[in-house]
Amino acid sequence: MFSFLKRRKTDPKAELRRVLSEYSLPSFPSVAVESLQRIRNPESSAASIAEVLGMDPGLSVSVLRVANSPAFSPTRKIENLSQAIALVGMAQLESLILSVGVASVVPRKATPGYDSARFWQAAARRGILARELAAVLCPARDSECFTAGFLQDLAIPFLARHKPKEYGAVLETWHASGGNLVELERAEFDWDHAEVATWICAEWNLPEIIASAIGGHHAADDEDYDCPAPVALAAFIRETEETLGLDALAEAARGRYGVPAERIDELVESSFAKAEDLARLLT
Repeated sequence: MFSFLKRRKTDPKAELRRVLSEYSLPSFPSVAVESLQRIRNPESSAASIAEVLGMDPGLSVSVLRVANSPAFSPTRKIENLSQAIALVGMAQLESLILSVGVASVVPRKATPGYDSARFWQAAARRGILARELAAVLCPARDSECFTAGFLQDLAIPFLARHKPKEYGAVLETWHASGGNLVELERAEFDWDHAEVATWICAEWNLPEIIASAIGGHHAADDEDYDCPAPVALAAFIRETEETLGLDALAEAARGRYGVPAERIDELVESSFAKAEDLARLLT
């Protein structure tokens, strides 16, 4: 179990049962799990990782498509998994597998307040923007920032699917007002989507560093979490164009980290352009 869940004396399985009731969380793709384990093993070879990943043709094709997208800006076309490992590196490959693996099991059916295409467009924007901001604020954590930014709202589709009436009303209020989703959730429930996401990460045995960043993307002052600044800044991006959150993002970036508004405008424009193709590949 994650160390921050132990400190909180939280049982993620029990909490998921309590919140999702009879809803059964889908399993994370087994080939993705094995591939991630090999990536984290310093003794694993690139060939062994490619061999395992190749056991799931659908996952492999999706990884290659995303690796060749503008979101990852390959220097040349990546033809196979061995090339992907060589050209994007282990850290980026882990990001690819995590992102594609989660996208493959997240509910797609539209429910009140939840639209799959809109959700993944926002996720792609946050992930790429978090990586672009990391190049400015913490370059060594760029892959981590992409993954956590991309997956920070992963609990929302499950909550919307399982609680269409109660949670759907919260989502619709959020989309209309542009307020703080965590505050809206806490006012209605005794949990929020960031916390639920950490329980899902624990259930799927995803990297703790990613779970911690996701858990803290709306809780910068919570010492239990380690959320990089780019991930927290990307969390200002909303799903609807009318309440997109760019002004709040620019203000926070300037006030907290000294990033000029002009630089934020440049990063947002570049990130959103790259996100269009990534979102299309995932939906």
